[in-house]
Amino acid sequence: MDAESQPERFYAGEFRHSIDEKNRITIPSRWRRDGPEDFILLPEATHQFLLVMSPVEFAKMGSAAEMNEKVSARDRRVFLRQLHSRAQHAGADRQGRLVLPDELCQKVGLKNEVALVGNRGRFEIWNLQRWKRAHEEELATYQHVAKEIGL
Repeated sequence: MDAESQPERFYAGEFRHSIDEKNRITIPSRWRRDGPEDFILLPEATHQFLLVMSPVEFAKMGSAAEMNEKVSARDRRVFLRQLHSRAQHAGADRQGRLVLPDELCQKVGLKNEVALVGNRGRFEIWNLQRWKRAHEEELATYQHVAKEIGL
């Protein structure tokens, strides 16, 4: 079965891992496929964290922008140019290690121990202190929505 015919991954949970001296991070085993994998890395718009997704998931993001009629044609072109220029290809090896480009690590403040956070069809890599702050700051919103949906 080739990569394009495999079902998309669903990333859930929070894991803490260290980035090694070669800027490699180990992807949690339950998030991995057998063999090497290709990913797209994209700094979040305000550089709070690094988004990690499959090329298929990245293409969905671009399609959503292309189809959004609330955004002008010019703004779509600008957004798509910026989106694609900021994205980088990366691959995970057979041991599930993903090499993070140095410039992206610097841009989002990734070093030493980081948090890997599942988010449906993608996952996020956060600076651990920044993640702890965001997690606490977002707790009230989570609780509000959970109550609204009966969770």
